[in-house]
Amino acid sequence: MSDGSVDSNWWLLVLAMPLVTLAEVCLGFLLVGFVHTSTGASGLVTLLIPAAPFLAIALLVRLLLPLALYKDARAIRDADVEWEPDPVNWGFLGLGLIVVPILDSLLAVVYLTLRSRALAA
Repeated sequence: MSDGSVDSNWWLLVLAMPLVTLAEVCLGFLLVGFVHTSTGASGLVTLLIPAAPFLAIALLVRLLLPLALYKDARAIRDADVEWEPDPVNWGFLGLGLIVVPILDSLLAVVYLTLRSRALAA
């Protein structure tokens, strides 16, 4: 049936999405607490300045998610596996959900689960 190999590393960027969301939640709480405790500041701009590098990386991952879903789904579809995802649908789903942090991560987890099951078959 399938040898379980797909010529694509785009799934790593899809995997980065839920990791970025988890890191945003954890670091958000830690960063706000640390900045508030160390400086006594509580203004939004003061809290965002130390987070700027991470937020830039998170934004980049979020913006590249639709492309990663499209490219990887196309590689899966072209490989000899049982699952044949529609790359355009996955790309548009990713594009529509990049503005909702929890849902884009949920989409990434669903995609990776389906991908994993297809390659394990």
